[in-house]
Amino acid sequence: MKPSKDTNRSIFRYSIYTIMFLSMFLLSNSLSQQRPAGNDLWCMEFVDDVTGITIGANGTIRQTSDGGLNWVNRTSGTINTLKKTAILSDEEIIVVGTRGTILKTTDLGSTWSPRTAGVNLDLYGVSFGGRLSEVGVAVGDNGTILRTTDRGETWAAVLMDVNVPKQVNFRSVAFGSGNNGVIVGQNGVILLTSNGGISWFSSPSYTPNVDYVFAIMVDEYTAFATGSNGVIIKTTNMGESWQTIATGVNNTLYRIRFADDQNAISVGTEGTILKTTDGGVSWVNQTSGISNNLNCLFVVDDQISYTGGSDGIILKTTDGGITWFAQGDNLSSFGISNSQEVQLTVFPNPSNPNSIISYTVSELSFVSMRVFDILGKELDIIVDEIQNKGSYSVNFDGTKLSSGMYFCTLIIQNYNGITAKTMKIILVK
Repeated sequence: MKPSKDTNRSIFRYSIYTIMFLSMFLLSNSLSQQRPAGNDLWCMEFVDDVTGITIGANGTIRQTSDGGLNWVNRTSGTINTLKKTAILSDEEIIVVGTRGTILKTTDLGSTWSPRTAGVNLDLYGVSFGGRLSEVGVAVGDNGTILRTTDRGETWAAVLMDVNVPKQVNFRSVAFGSGNNGVIVGQNGVILLTSNGGISWFSSPSYTPNVDYVFAIMVDEYTAFATGSNGVIIKTTNMGESWQTIATGVNNTLYRIRFADDQNAISVGTEGTILKTTDGGVSWVNQTSGISNNLNCLFVVDDQISYTGGSDGIILKTTDGGITWFAQGDNLSSFGISNSQEVQLTVFPNPSNPNSIISYTVSELSFVSMRVFDILGKELDIIVDEIQNKGSYSVNFDGTKLSSGMYFCTLIIQNYNGITAKTMKIILVK
Protein backbone atom coordinates (compact mmCIF):
# COMPACT_ATOMS: atom_id res chain seq x y z
CA MET A 1 0.00 0.00 0.00
CA LYS A 2 1.34 3.40 -0.91
CA PRO A 3 2.15 5.39 2.25
CA SER A 4 0.29 8.66 2.69
CA LYS A 5 2.19 11.86 2.24
CA ASP A 6 1.19 13.08 5.72
CA THR A 7 2.40 9.87 7.38
CA ASN A 8 5.81 10.01 5.70
CA ARG A 9 6.18 13.71 6.37
CA SER A 10 5.36 13.29 10.07
CA ILE A 11 7.89 10.48 10.55
CA PHE A 12 10.53 12.28 8.56
CA ARG A 13 10.28 15.60 10.33
CA TYR A 14 10.88 13.93 13.68
CA SER A 15 14.42 13.05 12.65
CA ILE A 16 15.37 15.47 9.90
CA TYR A 17 17.02 18.15 12.03
CA THR A 18 19.19 15.65 13.86
CA ILE A 19 20.20 13.89 10.65
CA MET A 20 21.16 16.96 8.63
CA PHE A 21 23.86 18.05 11.03
CA LEU A 22 25.16 14.55 11.54
CA SER A 23 25.62 14.28 7.79
CA MET A 24 27.69 17.46 7.81
CA PHE A 25 29.85 15.81 10.42
CA LEU A 26 30.28 12.75 8.18
CA LEU A 27 31.41 14.94 5.30
CA SER A 28 34.41 16.27 7.17
CA ASN A 29 35.10 13.42 9.61
CA SER A 30 38.11 12.30 7.58
CA LEU A 31 39.61 15.77 7.88
CA SER A 32 39.39 15.96 11.68
CA GLN A 33 41.09 13.97 14.36
CA GLN A 34 38.26 12.81 16.60
CA ARG A 35 38.80 11.44 20.11
CA PRO A 36 36.95 8.11 20.44
CA ALA A 37 33.43 8.22 21.79
CA GLY A 38 33.03 7.31 25.44
CA ASN A 39 34.93 10.21 27.00
CA ASP A 40 32.37 12.18 28.99
CA LEU A 41 32.45 15.92 28.40
CA TRP A 42 32.36 18.25 31.41
CA CYS A 43 32.72 21.81 30.16
CA MET A 44 32.23 23.79 26.96
CA GLU A 45 33.18 27.40 26.26
CA PHE A 46 33.23 29.55 23.12
CA VAL A 47 35.60 32.44 22.45
CA ASP A 48 33.34 33.82 19.71
CA ASP A 49 30.44 32.65 17.54
CA VAL A 50 32.42 29.88 15.82
CA THR A 51 35.48 29.12 17.98
CA GLY A 52 34.99 26.88 20.98
CA ILE A 53 36.51 24.24 23.21
CA THR A 54 35.17 21.27 25.15
CA ILE A 55 36.96 19.18 27.78
CA GLY A 56 36.33 15.96 29.67
CA ALA A 57 37.43 12.52 30.79
CA ASN A 58 40.90 11.06 30.12
CA GLY A 59 42.36 14.48 29.37
CA THR A 60 39.95 15.15 26.50
CA ILE A 61 40.32 18.54 24.84
CA ARG A 62 38.48 19.14 21.57
CA GLN A 63 38.32 22.37 19.63
CA THR A 64 36.03 23.76 16.92
CA SER A 65 36.61 26.72 14.63
CA ASP A 66 33.52 26.35 12.44
CA GLY A 67 30.59 26.61 14.83
CA GLY A 68 30.69 22.98 15.90
CA LEU A 69 30.64 21.26 12.51
CA ASN A 70 34.07 19.75 13.27
CA TRP A 71 35.76 19.08 16.61
CA VAL A 72 39.52 18.55 16.47
CA ASN A 73 41.35 16.65 19.18
CA ARG A 74 44.11 18.54 21.02
CA THR A 75 46.83 16.99 23.15
CA SER A 76 46.36 17.88 26.81
CA GLY A 77 49.35 15.99 28.19
CA THR A 78 47.28 14.36 30.93
CA ILE A 79 44.90 11.46 31.41
CA ASN A 80 43.15 13.14 34.33
CA THR A 81 39.53 14.21 33.93
CA LEU A 82 39.25 17.89 33.02
CA LYS A 83 36.32 19.62 34.68
CA LYS A 84 36.16 23.37 33.99
CA THR A 85 37.57 26.04 31.72
CA ALA A 86 37.97 29.79 32.09
CA ILE A 87 38.61 31.96 29.04
CA LEU A 88 40.91 34.85 29.86
CA SER A 89 41.33 36.32 26.37
CA ASP A 90 41.04 35.37 22.71
CA GLU A 91 44.21 33.29 23.15
CA GLU A 92 44.44 32.36 26.86
CA ILE A 93 42.39 29.60 28.51
CA ILE A 94 42.75 27.95 31.92
CA VAL A 95 41.55 24.38 32.59
CA VAL A 96 41.27 22.60 35.95
CA GLY A 97 40.64 18.93 36.71
CA THR A 98 41.16 15.96 38.96
CA ARG A 99 44.34 15.36 41.01
CA GLY A 100 45.12 19.06 41.14
CA THR A 101 45.37 19.43 37.36
CA ILE A 102 45.74 22.98 36.07
CA LEU A 103 46.52 23.58 32.38
CA LYS A 104 46.96 26.77 30.41
CA THR A 105 47.07 27.63 26.72
CA THR A 106 48.23 30.87 25.18
CA ASP A 107 47.47 29.92 21.57
CA LEU A 108 43.70 29.33 21.73
CA GLY A 109 43.97 25.68 22.68
CA SER A 110 46.47 24.38 20.12
CA THR A 111 49.04 23.56 22.80
CA TRP A 112 48.73 23.16 26.57
CA SER A 113 51.18 23.23 29.45
CA PRO A 114 50.68 22.40 33.15
CA ARG A 115 50.74 24.83 36.06
CA THR A 116 51.45 23.89 39.69
CA ALA A 117 48.38 23.74 41.91
CA GLY A 118 50.18 22.77 45.11
CA VAL A 119 47.48 20.19 45.90
CA ASN A 120 46.65 16.70 44.67
CA LEU A 121 42.90 17.04 45.27
CA ASP A 122 40.25 17.11 42.55
CA LEU A 123 39.45 20.59 41.21
CA TYR A 124 35.96 21.18 39.82
CA GLY A 125 35.57 24.91 39.26
CA VAL A 126 37.54 27.95 38.13
CA SER A 127 36.53 31.53 37.46
CA PHE A 128 38.13 34.92 36.87
CA GLY A 129 36.75 38.39 37.43
CA GLY A 130 36.13 38.82 33.72
CA ARG A 131 38.23 38.57 30.60
CA LEU A 132 41.65 40.19 30.93
CA SER A 133 41.39 39.86 34.72
CA GLU A 134 44.57 38.92 36.54
CA VAL A 135 42.73 37.38 39.50
CA GLY A 136 41.05 33.98 39.50
CA VAL A 137 39.91 31.28 41.91
CA ALA A 138 39.79 27.49 41.57
CA VAL A 139 37.87 25.21 43.95
CA GLY A 140 37.60 21.51 44.67
CA ASP A 141 37.42 18.69 47.18
CA ASN A 142 38.10 18.90 50.91
CA GLY A 143 37.51 22.65 51.12
CA THR A 144 40.14 23.51 48.49
CA ILE A 145 40.22 27.15 47.40
CA LEU A 146 43.16 28.34 45.28
CA ARG A 147 43.77 31.90 44.10
CA THR A 148 45.92 33.38 41.35
CA THR A 149 46.87 37.01 40.76
CA ASP A 150 48.93 36.50 37.59
CA ARG A 151 46.43 35.03 35.11
CA GLY A 152 46.84 31.46 36.29
CA GLU A 153 50.62 31.20 36.24
CA THR A 154 50.91 30.57 39.98
CA TRP A 155 48.34 29.52 42.59
CA ALA A 156 48.17 29.76 46.39
CA ALA A 157 45.75 28.31 48.93
CA VAL A 158 43.14 30.62 50.50
CA LEU A 159 42.22 30.28 54.18
CA MET A 160 38.48 30.16 54.84
CA ASP A 161 36.44 31.70 57.62
CA VAL A 162 36.51 29.57 60.77
CA ASN A 163 32.72 29.08 60.53
CA VAL A 164 32.95 27.31 57.15
CA PRO A 165 32.95 23.46 57.30
CA LYS A 166 36.49 22.30 56.51
CA GLN A 167 35.66 18.99 54.82
CA VAL A 168 33.07 20.24 52.33
CA ASN A 169 33.61 19.50 48.65
CA PHE A 170 33.26 22.61 46.50
CA ARG A 171 31.90 22.18 42.98
CA SER A 172 31.79 25.62 41.34
CA VAL A 173 32.95 29.20 41.64
CA ALA A 174 31.73 32.28 39.77
CA PHE A 175 32.55 35.99 39.74
CA GLY A 176 30.21 38.79 38.71
CA SER A 177 32.90 41.44 38.97
CA GLY A 178 36.46 41.80 40.13
CA ASN A 179 35.27 41.70 43.75
CA ASN A 180 32.00 39.81 44.13
CA GLY A 181 31.99 36.04 43.81
CA VAL A 182 30.21 32.88 44.96
CA ILE A 183 31.26 29.29 45.66
CA VAL A 184 28.78 26.40 45.90
CA GLY A 185 29.25 22.76 46.85
CA GLN A 186 27.90 19.65 48.45
CA ASN A 187 25.59 19.64 51.48
CA GLY A 188 24.12 23.01 50.56
CA VAL A 189 27.24 25.08 51.17
CA ILE A 190 27.35 28.59 49.68
CA LEU A 191 30.32 30.93 50.24
CA LEU A 192 30.59 34.57 49.26
CA THR A 193 33.44 37.03 48.70
CA SER A 194 33.44 40.79 48.26
CA ASN A 195 37.21 41.29 47.95
CA GLY A 196 38.15 39.27 44.89
CA GLY A 197 38.46 35.94 46.68
CA ILE A 198 40.96 36.98 49.34
CA SER A 199 38.49 35.87 52.01
CA TRP A 200 35.23 33.92 51.96
CA PHE A 201 32.28 33.77 54.35
CA SER A 202 29.14 31.62 54.55
CA SER A 203 25.93 32.81 52.93
CA PRO A 204 22.93 33.14 55.26
CA SER A 205 21.18 30.57 53.06
CA TYR A 206 22.10 27.00 53.93
CA THR A 207 20.23 23.93 52.64
CA PRO A 208 22.06 20.79 53.82
CA ASN A 209 19.90 18.38 51.78
CA VAL A 210 20.97 19.85 48.42
CA ASP A 211 24.24 19.26 46.58
CA TYR A 212 24.99 22.30 44.45
CA VAL A 213 27.06 21.62 41.34
CA PHE A 214 27.21 24.91 39.41
CA ALA A 215 27.01 28.65 39.98
CA ILE A 216 26.90 31.59 37.61
CA MET A 217 26.78 35.33 38.20
CA VAL A 218 24.92 37.37 35.59
CA ASP A 219 25.88 40.72 37.11
CA GLU A 220 27.60 42.09 40.20
CA TYR A 221 24.76 41.15 42.56
CA THR A 222 22.69 38.50 40.76
CA ALA A 223 23.66 34.83 40.85
CA PHE A 224 22.09 31.46 40.10
CA ALA A 225 23.06 28.02 41.34
CA THR A 226 21.91 24.58 40.19
CA GLY A 227 22.05 21.21 41.87
CA SER A 228 20.47 17.90 42.78
CA ASN A 229 16.73 17.21 42.54
CA GLY A 230 16.19 19.84 39.86
CA VAL A 231 17.16 22.71 42.16
CA ILE A 232 17.72 26.23 40.84
CA ILE A 233 18.21 29.07 43.32
CA LYS A 234 18.62 32.79 42.66
CA THR A 235 19.90 35.83 44.54
CA THR A 236 19.67 39.47 43.52
CA ASN A 237 21.44 40.89 46.59
CA MET A 238 24.77 39.10 46.44
CA GLY A 239 23.78 36.15 48.56
CA GLU A 240 22.03 37.87 51.48
CA SER A 241 18.94 35.87 50.53
CA TRP A 242 18.13 33.18 47.98
CA GLN A 243 14.92 32.20 46.20
CA THR A 244 14.24 28.58 45.22
CA ILE A 245 12.72 28.34 41.74
CA ALA A 246 10.36 25.55 40.68
CA THR A 247 11.67 23.65 37.65
CA GLY A 248 9.30 20.71 37.43
CA VAL A 249 12.13 18.15 37.22
CA ASN A 250 13.95 15.99 39.75
CA ASN A 251 17.15 15.37 37.78
CA THR A 252 20.43 16.98 38.76
CA LEU A 253 20.98 20.20 36.81
CA TYR A 254 24.65 20.54 35.88
CA ARG A 255 24.69 23.89 34.10
CA ILE A 256 22.77 27.11 33.59
CA ARG A 257 23.68 29.82 31.08
CA PHE A 258 22.06 33.11 30.06
CA ALA A 259 21.82 34.63 26.59
CA ASP A 260 20.50 37.90 28.03
CA ASP A 261 18.57 39.01 31.10
CA GLN A 262 15.49 37.02 30.03
CA ASN A 263 16.59 33.97 28.05
CA ALA A 264 18.50 31.07 29.62
CA ILE A 265 18.96 27.31 29.34
CA SER A 266 19.74 24.71 32.00
CA VAL A 267 20.84 21.11 31.34
CA GLY A 268 21.28 18.00 33.44
CA THR A 269 21.06 14.25 33.81
CA GLU A 270 19.15 11.95 31.44
CA GLY A 271 19.06 14.50 28.63
CA THR A 272 17.29 17.18 30.67
CA ILE A 273 17.06 20.57 28.95
CA LEU A 274 15.10 23.45 30.49
CA LYS A 275 14.46 26.89 29.03
CA THR A 276 13.31 30.20 30.51
CA THR A 277 12.22 33.35 28.70
CA ASP A 278 11.36 35.38 31.79
CA GLY A 279 14.69 35.71 33.54
CA GLY A 280 14.46 32.38 35.35
CA VAL A 281 11.06 32.85 36.99
CA SER A 282 9.58 29.84 35.15
CA TRP A 283 11.16 26.96 33.23
CA VAL A 284 9.87 24.78 30.39
CA ASN A 285 11.17 21.28 29.69
CA GLN A 286 12.61 20.97 26.17
CA THR A 287 13.03 17.76 24.15
CA SER A 288 16.66 16.71 23.70
CA GLY A 289 15.88 13.32 22.13
CA ILE A 290 18.62 11.58 24.16
CA SER A 291 19.09 9.99 27.58
CA ASN A 292 22.76 11.00 27.98
CA ASN A 293 23.70 13.12 30.97
CA LEU A 294 24.28 16.69 29.82
CA ASN A 295 27.14 18.07 31.89
CA CYS A 296 28.18 21.17 29.99
CA LEU A 297 26.51 24.08 28.22
CA PHE A 298 27.38 27.25 26.37
CA VAL A 299 24.86 29.82 25.17
CA VAL A 300 26.07 31.99 22.29
CA ASP A 301 22.89 34.07 21.96
CA ASP A 302 19.13 33.65 22.24
CA GLN A 303 19.14 31.28 19.25
CA ILE A 304 22.42 29.34 19.26
CA SER A 305 23.55 27.11 22.13
CA TYR A 306 25.70 24.00 22.60
CA THR A 307 25.56 21.24 25.19
CA GLY A 308 27.51 18.03 25.76
CA GLY A 309 27.94 15.20 28.17
CA SER A 310 28.25 11.46 28.64
CA ASP A 311 29.75 9.32 25.85
CA GLY A 312 31.09 12.47 24.18
CA ILE A 313 27.67 13.60 22.95
CA ILE A 314 27.46 17.15 21.57
CA LEU A 315 24.18 18.87 20.70
CA LYS A 316 23.53 22.23 19.08
CA THR A 317 20.42 24.35 18.72
CA THR A 318 19.94 27.21 16.28
CA ASP A 319 16.34 28.03 17.19
CA GLY A 320 16.60 28.94 20.85
CA GLY A 321 16.44 25.39 22.18
CA ILE A 322 13.32 24.14 20.42
CA THR A 323 15.26 21.56 18.41
CA TRP A 324 18.73 20.12 19.04
CA PHE A 325 21.11 18.64 16.45
CA ALA A 326 23.50 15.86 17.44
CA GLN A 327 27.14 16.53 16.59
CA GLY A 328 28.83 13.67 18.44
CA ASP A 329 30.69 10.57 17.29
CA ASN A 330 28.05 7.85 17.84
CA LEU A 331 26.28 8.13 14.51
CA SER A 332 24.68 4.68 14.60
CA SER A 333 22.77 5.51 17.76
CA PHE A 334 20.84 8.14 15.83
CA GLY A 335 19.60 5.79 13.13
CA ILE A 336 21.89 6.89 10.30
CA SER A 337 22.07 4.34 7.50
CA ASN A 338 24.38 4.47 4.52
CA SER A 339 23.30 1.12 3.09
CA GLN A 340 21.23 2.72 0.32
CA GLU A 341 23.07 3.78 -2.80
CA VAL A 342 22.65 7.53 -3.20
CA GLN A 343 24.36 9.61 -5.83
CA LEU A 344 24.71 13.34 -5.21
CA THR A 345 26.65 15.64 -7.54
CA VAL A 346 26.94 19.39 -8.01
CA PHE A 347 28.05 20.87 -11.33
CA PRO A 348 29.72 23.23 -11.84
CA ASN A 349 31.42 23.42 -8.49
CA PRO A 350 32.70 26.09 -7.77
CA SER A 351 29.41 27.73 -8.68
CA ASN A 352 29.08 31.19 -10.24
CA PRO A 353 26.35 31.65 -9.16
CA ASN A 354 24.18 28.72 -10.39
CA SER A 355 24.80 24.96 -10.37
CA ILE A 356 22.78 21.85 -11.10
CA ILE A 357 22.42 19.41 -8.20
CA SER A 358 21.75 15.85 -9.37
CA TYR A 359 20.74 12.92 -7.19
CA THR A 360 19.12 9.48 -7.28
CA VAL A 361 16.26 7.90 -5.34
CA SER A 362 16.33 4.08 -5.10
CA GLU A 363 12.63 3.61 -4.20
CA LEU A 364 9.55 5.54 -3.10
CA SER A 365 10.93 7.89 -0.42
CA PHE A 366 10.45 11.12 1.41
CA VAL A 367 13.23 13.41 0.17
CA SER A 368 14.58 16.61 1.66
CA MET A 369 17.38 18.77 0.30
CA ARG A 370 18.50 21.83 2.21
CA VAL A 371 21.31 24.36 1.96
CA PHE A 372 23.26 25.64 4.98
CA ASP A 373 26.00 28.17 5.53
CA ILE A 374 29.22 27.28 7.34
CA LEU A 375 27.63 28.18 10.71
CA GLY A 376 24.84 25.66 10.18
CA LYS A 377 22.13 28.24 9.43
CA GLU A 378 19.48 26.92 7.06
CA LEU A 379 19.32 29.11 3.96
CA ASP A 380 17.02 27.26 1.56
CA ILE A 381 14.77 24.21 1.24
CA ILE A 382 15.20 22.97 -2.32
CA VAL A 383 13.27 19.68 -2.04
CA ASP A 384 10.76 18.57 0.60
CA GLU A 385 8.40 15.94 -0.82
CA ILE A 386 7.70 12.28 -1.60
CA GLN A 387 9.48 11.11 -4.76
CA ASN A 388 9.41 7.88 -6.78
CA LYS A 389 12.45 5.87 -7.78
CA GLY A 390 14.53 7.73 -10.36
CA SER A 391 17.10 10.40 -11.14
CA TYR A 392 16.44 14.05 -10.35
CA SER A 393 18.06 17.44 -10.97
CA VAL A 394 17.41 20.75 -9.23
CA ASN A 395 18.94 24.20 -9.44
CA PHE A 396 21.19 25.79 -6.83
CA ASP A 397 20.77 29.56 -7.11
CA GLY A 398 23.53 31.49 -5.34
CA THR A 399 22.54 34.88 -6.75
CA LYS A 400 21.62 36.32 -3.35
CA LEU A 401 24.46 34.65 -1.44
CA SER A 402 27.97 35.87 -0.76
CA SER A 403 31.03 34.06 -2.06
CA GLY A 404 32.13 31.26 0.24
CA MET A 405 31.48 27.66 1.33
CA TYR A 406 28.00 26.19 1.65
CA PHE A 407 26.62 22.72 2.41
CA CYS A 408 23.97 20.86 0.44
CA THR A 409 22.39 18.10 2.56
CA LEU A 410 20.27 15.37 0.95
CA ILE A 411 18.23 13.16 3.29
CA ILE A 412 16.19 10.20 2.00
CA GLN A 413 13.78 8.26 4.20
CA ASN A 414 11.96 5.07 3.20
CA TYR A 415 11.22 1.64 4.63
CA ASN A 416 14.92 0.74 4.45
CA GLY A 417 15.83 3.53 6.85
CA ILE A 418 17.33 6.98 6.57
CA THR A 419 20.28 7.92 4.39
CA ALA A 420 22.02 11.29 4.57
CA LYS A 421 24.63 12.72 2.24
CA THR A 422 26.24 16.15 2.18
CA MET A 423 28.38 17.95 -0.36
CA LYS A 424 30.25 21.23 -0.21
CA ILE A 425 29.32 23.94 -2.66
CA ILE A 426 31.94 26.61 -3.28
CA LEU A 427 30.33 29.83 -4.47
CA VAL A 428 32.62 32.21 -6.36
CA LYS A 429 31.34 35.48 -7.81
